Amino acid sequence: MPLNLVHGPPNSGRAGLIRRRFSAALDRDPVLVVPTVDDVYSFERELCEGGAALGGTTMTLGGLFREVVVAAGSPPPEVLSPAQRLRVVSLAVADRRNRLGPLRRSTARPGFAAAFERLLDELQAAGREPADVEAAAATLEGSAYLGDVATLFAAYAARRDALGRMDAHGVARQAIELLRDSGGLWCRPIFLYGLDDLTAHQLELIGLLARTSEVTVALPYEEGNTALAARASLLEALRATGPAAEIETHADPGNTASPLLFHLERGYGSRAPGRREPDSSLVVLRSAGARGEAESIGAEVARLIAGGADPNEIAIVLRDPARRGPLIASVLESYGVATALEAELPVASTAVGGTMLALLAAVLGEGSAGDVLRYLRGPSGLPAGQVDWFERAMRRRRIRSAAAALELWEERHDQLPYDVARIREAMGDPPALAAAVGRLAATIASRPLRSEQDGPRPGPGEGLELRAAAAISAALADLADPEDLAPAAAELGPTIAQLRLRVWSGPVEGRVRIASPYRLRAARFDHVFVGSLQDGEFPRRERGGDPFLSDAQRATLELEPRRESDTEEHYLFHACLALPRRSLFLSWRDSDENGAAEARSPLLDEVLRLLQPAAGEDGAAALEAGLTRVRDLTRVTHRVAEAPSEDELARAIAVRGPSAGGAALLAAAAPPPEAAERVATRLAKARAVEAATRAPGPLANPAVIESLASVRAYGGTTLEGFDLCSYRWFVAHELDPQPLDPVPDPLIQGGLMHAVLERLYAERPGGEALPGMASLRSWIQRGRELLAEEATARELGADPAERAIVRRVEGLLERFLAEEASRSPSSFQPWLLEARFGDEEGGERPSLEIDGWGLHGAVDRVDRDGRGRALVIDYKLSGQVTAREKLEEEAKLQLQLYLIAVAELWGEEPVAGLYHPLRGTSSRRPRGVVLDEALAKLDGYGLSRTDVVDREGFEAMLDDARRRAGAIVARMRRGDIRRDPGPRRGLRGHGLCPPFCDFAPICRRDRAPVEPREEEGEEG
Repeated sequence: MPLNLVHGPPNSGRAGLIRRRFSAALDRDPVLVVPTVDDVYSFERELCEGGAALGGTTMTLGGLFREVVVAAGSPPPEVLSPAQRLRVVSLAVADRRNRLGPLRRSTARPGFAAAFERLLDELQAAGREPADVEAAAATLEGSAYLGDVATLFAAYAARRDALGRMDAHGVARQAIELLRDSGGLWCRPIFLYGLDDLTAHQLELIGLLARTSEVTVALPYEEGNTALAARASLLEALRATGPAAEIETHADPGNTASPLLFHLERGYGSRAPGRREPDSSLVVLRSAGARGEAESIGAEVARLIAGGADPNEIAIVLRDPARRGPLIASVLESYGVATALEAELPVASTAVGGTMLALLAAVLGEGSAGDVLRYLRGPSGLPAGQVDWFERAMRRRRIRSAAAALELWEERHDQLPYDVARIREAMGDPPALAAAVGRLAATIASRPLRSEQDGPRPGPGEGLELRAAAAISAALADLADPEDLAPAAAELGPTIAQLRLRVWSGPVEGRVRIASPYRLRAARFDHVFVGSLQDGEFPRRERGGDPFLSDAQRATLELEPRRESDTEEHYLFHACLALPRRSLFLSWRDSDENGAAEARSPLLDEVLRLLQPAAGEDGAAALEAGLTRVRDLTRVTHRVAEAPSEDELARAIAVRGPSAGGAALLAAAAPPPEAAERVATRLAKARAVEAATRAPGPLANPAVIESLASVRAYGGTTLEGFDLCSYRWFVAHELDPQPLDPVPDPLIQGGLMHAVLERLYAERPGGEALPGMASLRSWIQRGRELLAEEATARELGADPAERAIVRRVEGLLERFLAEEASRSPSSFQPWLLEARFGDEEGGERPSLEIDGWGLHGAVDRVDRDGRGRALVIDYKLSGQVTAREKLEEEAKLQLQLYLIAVAELWGEEPVAGLYHPLRGTSSRRPRGVVLDEALAKLDGYGLSRTDVVDREGFEAMLDDARRRAGAIVARMRRGDIRRDPGPRRGLRGHGLCPPFCDFAPICRRDRAPVEPREEEGEEG
């Protein structure tokens, strides 16, 4: 019987013709073959719209191959599941790795097995066997590289056959052989629609079936249309299978409600396209950033549904739905719009998959402490607070290996986490271990649904997690039987990492579909969005071609040449233009989230050229502006009248501030009464959050203010911290958040250095108050001994990082002592070391009383001469120290206050206060303030002339320090807490936050410099 070929452009009635012929043949049990399972459901619904359709079957091509085998009386073949096939490929690669040549190194890469499985898929679909590849390897074009491919192909076939199973290509080969041997095997009519890409096996099947039964194939093709030229080779291949009767269909404007959309589909790719006036059926969406694009599309979809559109009749087409689809689906779900994201994602990208991989790496592999933490932070079922304290202990002990981390957990909790214990119990038996891990995946995915604190809360994200767990469980169950496929313990993680899953798997009724052009090309929708129209994304750039075979090698194997990327991309875009009946939205991004420009797709420009521009020089620009809806980076919320959900409505009102009149805006939006109440509640919460984040102070709680006012004495660093930023001081000093990481290295180094210097100068090795050139060796030797004692007492040295700290301090100490020894002799000798004053135990003097408040502290070192004059030295483990003219700008008070304390508590006359750098490399000179009368006595320090002042200036500086400190204490006691890094002179006077502050996530202050005039009006 001749093959019937129905070809024509999209919307030319090919689908209707196939349905009519299929319905007319119901008494002969026809078969309708469509591209995807979703198309099966869609066509079955359409066939049953007028009532039940008795007889006939709808299936995919894979189902047709199996149906032919069953029709021959053969039992349904046992086929490798996808997980089993990939495992067999992995085992085959492991079997032959040591026998390979050029491919040997590549086989060690994690993704090699999956990539090679795709190559096998193409080779087998083209009817090639290992012998064919081996023969091609003997040619000049083949060489040793193809020999490796043949070796791995043969190893795979041997492994598969040893299991007594087939793969999908084996079923296809069996069906073809049965048809060849038995001409009268099949007589049911077959109709194929939407299949625009057929393999050699599929073409051969069609040719064999057409010998004994009626076979009708409908495909998109139109002579002269360059956009459809990509399928010309398919038409020729079908003609080559045998005699064919051809039916050419023609575009029917009645199949598209919008004349403009019909014109765009007809004009795109045409040799002589006309122009047409635009109308509301075409909209261009221009957005900034991926999130902006998702929200722009989401708002339009919500508006369509609110206007009565059926979600079934809305589709979002993405060239790469796995990359762009999750964000768009998430935004739509947050707007209350159900979606069906038809994309495959790595199981590892889900919370369940990531948690399982971290768990397996920690228990079965050479995992790190980070793997243990990633598992605990996932749906492990453990309280977050418990994990927080464990992380703190783990970090502070500098634990790096997973084994040590698990030991620490067991030490703190007297048992291992439940999941870890279950895995360890099953170790030693690969099938049992695979089954246990599969059960754990299901358990982990279900934990968020069984939260005792929040109650059951199934949501859109949990459905994906449950499907990920099901994919893991099903794959491991497949690999547990037969036992030969069960992965060893160390292979479980890599096996799971290779798995992929469909984001949505199920009926699509009532859902907006998000899919690639390949999945949607056989369907029609009322409203279609084509997203991410970016140059390089759609059309996609060529990415280096086949990772295995060159064009010459493909020709040697007689494989189909690779399609031209440009031709294929135009064909897919033409398919997108053919999808909508009523409206088409073309979306592109003009920038990323940071404002960097992004280039739009040239495909969009080709569409605009099919429209009639307005009159005038700027007609094209005016045309595009009239079609475009813009969402730029300044649009962080929707307009009140366009908010797509209750949450978005509340945000849209809240962002306008209290002065905008939230009640009036809510009334103007006119939501239903029950929705208005919910929005009002959300709005109140948003206002509370806004108040909490925008205005952290002044404090108003009487108990808090009373507690702050009751403090009697303060330390110099406390006052400096408040002056640097009162909000940062309040969080760090009063709220006292517990850091997770170990004590910062500079603090450890500083503590060691101070302790060693105190003991060293107190002992005076060699009998001298200061090291000299003759006694330097004794000072250094004793310094090393004291450093070792201090390090041991502080339990430093178990970790390499701690040993490095000790070595670093040793180097700094030796350099400091050498500098002390090289200075010219001075009349100033060390007198006080770590001189503590205050009411705490161990203080040499009481707190210093200053205008109704007290000061406590510890002066690193005070040197004095025989005339009762004192030099205050403050060691700083930093590369640079503060000069005199920068003391106020950099919020420095401690040095000046210590000068006052030495004068009033110890009765000595201060003549200099110096910050002594211990770590600087370029400039090692101390800085601070020096009375001009004492400069000559301190010549050995190499002091800067700008730090020298006369007595009047010296006293004025100390008086200013008293005044500043008193003002700070007054603010502390009345709870005047604000986000106020400044104002002070210089750069900091412009409200610039200190670069070392790590409270940005809770402070939320704009980090950009602010002019002082503007900052005066801030709430802090």
